[in-house]
Amino acid sequence: MIIWLASYPKSGNTWVRSYISALLFNNKGINDFSNLKKIKQFPTRSQFKDFALNLQNPEEIYKNWTEVQNFLNLDKEVKFLKTHHVNCVINKYKFTDDKNTLGVIHIVRDPRNVLLSIKNHFSLMRFH
Repeated sequence: MIIWLASYPKSGNTWVRSYISALLFNNKGINDFSNLKKIKQFPTRSQFKDFALNLQNPEEIYKNWTEVQNFLNLDKEVKFLKTHHVNCVINKYKFTDDKNTLGVIHIVRDPRNVLLSIKNHFSLMRFH
């Protein structure tokens, strides 16, 4: 089952993953980022390569959202997945369902701080 770490980009997802990684995978503290990759992002191309015929076609992706999650959950382990995606339905295809989802941690950050974070991330001098 999946516990989603859901957020807009630059809203603190990496910060939350560092805490969760420190709790689950090591005892070195939150500044040890070596285990961040154990909390994978969803969706990614590599997760769909065996399911979608044409990864350039968005419909091939969203019609297989839950099938890929079913595959990821075959091990019956609880796992955290990072996403910047919205929980939606497109052309009757759900992003996720109750069979695959155990819970959600919705990470929210003040939008004014998100703008500053994006500015710093992309080394922008100022917004026009």
